[in-house]
Amino acid sequence: MPFRFLEDTATADIAFEATGETPEELFTSAAEALEETQVRTEGLELRTEKKVELGSDNLDDLLFDFLNELIFHKDSEGLAFSKFNIKVETLSPTHHTLVANIGGEKIDPKRHELRTDVKAVTKHLFGIKETPKGFKATVVLDI
Repeated sequence: MPFRFLEDTATADIAFEATGETPEELFTSAAEALEETQVRTEGLELRTEKKVELGSDNLDDLLFDFLNELIFHKDSEGLAFSKFNIKVETLSPTHHTLVANIGGEKIDPKRHELRTDVKAVTKHLFGIKETPKGFKATVVLDI
């Protein structure tokens, strides 16, 4: 499993650690953990596709913005996602871009097992570390 929930890390929030050998795998793992926090993703169908394009000075802020973008689509359009095709490029040490094609569907409480309503990604403990095996991110979600 490319992500795991962290117990006793955030008292009134939910925390997880995501990993990946590449930035793309890391961002995918983090997106899957976020979505799994909100709804059981097994059984989500690919009925809607969105393209997300973001840029940032660093990978940390790029991941932070991407996860908050997923929350925005949940809040504004009622969408949950289970398919992620992500491309992260480092154009310079201070310029990173993300292009993601994400797929899912409108949340239907009759068909989908709802979990926790996430309000936002927080900066508390948030960060990406490069490891010998790739990348690891710690994320705390405000619920």
